[in-house]
Amino acid sequence: MSDPIRDTPMAPEHQRDSVQAYTIPLSHLPRIRICISRSSLPRSILKGIEQLVQHHVRPDTLYLYHSSDPIPAGGLPSQHHHGGHLSSSSANVWNWNLNFIGTPSSSKQESLPLEWKCSTSSTNFAPYSEALLEPAEVDTPFIISIEYPSSSPHLAYRALGHVLGVSKDCLSLVSPHYQSPSLHPNLFASASASDHHLSGYYLSPQTADQKLNLVQKADYQTIGTMIDCSRNGVLNLRSTKYLIRILSLLGYNMLQLYTEDTYEIENEPFFGYMRGGYSFSELKSIDDYASLFGIEVIPCIQTLGHLGQMLQWPRYLGLRDTAEVLLSEWPETYVMLEKMINAATAPFRSKKIHLGMDETHGLSLGRYYSIYGNVNNKPASQVFVEHLEKVNAICQKQRLQPMIWSDMLFCLSARNNSLMGYYESAQPLDAQQQGIPHGVDLVYWDYYHTSAASYQTRINNHEQLRGASPWLAAGSWTWSRFWTALPFTFQTIAANLTAAKRSPGVKHVFLTIWGDEGNEVDLWSSLPAWIYYADHSYSTTGSQDRNEIRRELDVSLLKGKFDAIVGANWDDFVKASSIDDTTKDGLGVAEDDKIHFAPNTSKWMLWSDPVHSLAEPTLVASGFDAEAHYASIASALSERLEGVTLEAPLCDRHTLVPRKCKDDNGNKIKRTSGLFGAAANIFSEMTGQSAIQTATEGEAKTVRILSDHPFNARLELARLVAHTLSLKANLRQRLHQAYTSRNWPQLQQLNRRTGRCLNAARKLWRYHREVWMSMYKPHGWETLELRYGGLVSRLDTLHRRVGAFLEHLLGNSLGEEEQEMDTVQACAQRVDVFLPKPVGLDESVEEANTKRSLPDDSEDADESGSRDASSSGSGDDDDDSMRSRRRRESKWGWQEKVTSLAELEKPLHLVYGSAEQLLDYHRVSRPT
Repeated sequence: MSDPIRDTPMAPEHQRDSVQAYTIPLSHLPRIRICISRSSLPRSILKGIEQLVQHHVRPDTLYLYHSSDPIPAGGLPSQHHHGGHLSSSSANVWNWNLNFIGTPSSSKQESLPLEWKCSTSSTNFAPYSEALLEPAEVDTPFIISIEYPSSSPHLAYRALGHVLGVSKDCLSLVSPHYQSPSLHPNLFASASASDHHLSGYYLSPQTADQKLNLVQKADYQTIGTMIDCSRNGVLNLRSTKYLIRILSLLGYNMLQLYTEDTYEIENEPFFGYMRGGYSFSELKSIDDYASLFGIEVIPCIQTLGHLGQMLQWPRYLGLRDTAEVLLSEWPETYVMLEKMINAATAPFRSKKIHLGMDETHGLSLGRYYSIYGNVNNKPASQVFVEHLEKVNAICQKQRLQPMIWSDMLFCLSARNNSLMGYYESAQPLDAQQQGIPHGVDLVYWDYYHTSAASYQTRINNHEQLRGASPWLAAGSWTWSRFWTALPFTFQTIAANLTAAKRSPGVKHVFLTIWGDEGNEVDLWSSLPAWIYYADHSYSTTGSQDRNEIRRELDVSLLKGKFDAIVGANWDDFVKASSIDDTTKDGLGVAEDDKIHFAPNTSKWMLWSDPVHSLAEPTLVASGFDAEAHYASIASALSERLEGVTLEAPLCDRHTLVPRKCKDDNGNKIKRTSGLFGAAANIFSEMTGQSAIQTATEGEAKTVRILSDHPFNARLELARLVAHTLSLKANLRQRLHQAYTSRNWPQLQQLNRRTGRCLNAARKLWRYHREVWMSMYKPHGWETLELRYGGLVSRLDTLHRRVGAFLEHLLGNSLGEEEQEMDTVQACAQRVDVFLPKPVGLDESVEEANTKRSLPDDSEDADESGSRDASSSGSGDDDDDSMRSRRRRESKWGWQEKVTSLAELEKPLHLVYGSAEQLLDYHRVSRPT
């Protein structure tokens, strides 16, 4: 099935550089303000609405006022309070009044589908009569009524998110010769009552009417998400509350925090030791906050496998079967599990609990076999089910409703622990044979298939196994990467939820966010995935024709929601995903029944050793030009982050808008100074034409500034990764070629590039550290900091060794005299052993390095250093003694001469035939 979002190329089609002098930011266009009367709000959603207004990304978009009277539609510039100060904007503001109506639910209605209804007081929020001499303010209020079940407040918040999206989506682009005297002139970016030849952007009442009169039905009882808080990153309260607010506007009603050992247990200090786990009060605070928005928080823990962090401590050695799996049947195991379940559920209102139990590889093959194996000779599947029965008994004692991941019921029966064992084991033992407790729900997780038929087949397998439909979990591809693989995520989500809609028994779905292998990802890069998943989980019908279901996603509205709710540009976030895309066309993965993975090229390129770069030959052999690819991404993302941006022609309302080039009398408008004046100069230099001339010829040019999409600032991580990799890609192979061919000028140039790569890696490390500390608890960052430390140190060593080699080589080639040796150096030469110069214990590293090393933060230090190295034998202004001192205190940090570079002598060989093979190899060979 085609999908307009999933099938969209990874970047916008147009990438032509151009600038228009007379432009205004998108934020200066005629805009819509959502007005909500505090006194008319149902009490159940009042506090939630207050939080959304207080924390909205744009301070003048949501307006909560005290009067019960609706506000006139307006249409003229307005003044508003922000931060205690009265400010004004020249942009025309149209007011939409939002009225929430909670309908009480009866026992009969509770069995009906969850739905909300939206209707408007008129078909045109900006009525206009040509009889008016001047465009006047519209006194008639425009009222949007939202009806929702009082028992499902999350639908009210989704309705608000929808209205926000429509307020952006109703911006339309018209041609220069568009004529519509029936439209109010103040709907346009630049117009007057007497000017009917309007061009540029305008607010479309027709679009608003179409998208504000509808009924939406939730396709599932539960639409949720799960966040991994166990792979280093424990999401802090600030970030969790931000996520809850976003989820509420999208219509989610469930949140799981995946905590293997990152929650505190009283009198168990080594459970989650030094991992930054949540306290009882923190989890209760999260639950209380989510409750404001109708979101149920469900504890998600592990009760069999994935407990290596806990089992590493001597305190729990007696509970180990293997390094990752608990010892089944051991009495003390269930004493500990009862403590874990009590601690995990106590802070929450929900009586549901996710017990985990996935990927219990090696179950019963460790200490269990030594203690029980020779006696009972049970198969692993029986050990698993009996353990599940004991854990379920603990849950039943506390009146909890448990669920587990379903994979081991398939894998243990198939005796295959791989993904194929899960997804290709079509006929596992049935529930009666396995003894699966009746009250335990199964969660079918699948992030790897692109065909809806694949998911349907496996849903049917679960129904045969359990006698009931499973919960269904999709995945946003955040793990093992720096930026969410959005195109592949869209493709798998579409297949996943399409199958769910075709399976009437599926009532609960959620989107998982994993952080395997360090959790490097910027979590907010997954925001488009959350929006995409939510809109795929609701069905829309027109308010007039309830039988006409709109099954295709509204692409324009989806992007409008991302802009209105998040404050970022959809295409830009998708563009950042290309840091891992090695294909030349950016096409999606084939729709078939195979298991697919999203590549994570940037991760293994960044962390690979700069000298022993095992993956480098793979990219070269594939014909993938990594240097050009990453340089292009870095440049594109820089344009989306910096003040004046060279951008595509005016073809997308999410860029910028042209100002009029002539006034009403046909006279040219004076050129703008400052930011937009600079843009005009750039344009003139590029084209040889004036911006005014080009604009009047009908080819509008655009620029962008960051304030239009403030959340685009989060593109910085992807940009810095791309910039670093543009310098690191193929570096070792080029160094080898220059060294073995004795091309010393090229080696000098490459060493300057190594210095720039080192500097870029330092910038990336510092930025990533700040992002981490703002989003997560400090615990866990040490894992990534050790990687950055290794990367920076290895680049530094490579840079200094090549620099010292060139210094030695070029110094000798220019006839530099040998230095006189002191007694210790003479002894060292005789015995042929390095005897170092003593280091001053009271001298700081910075002081010591000022004599012989490069400044860490200097962009140009590496270049000047290389120039010094290349001219070290020609110092006309230095006498011999000065030159001798400089050599003894080498700025490259070596006391001995570097006379060869053995690490660059051998060529790199092809280890992996393809990037896909590299990904698959690491998946099957890495530890659990």
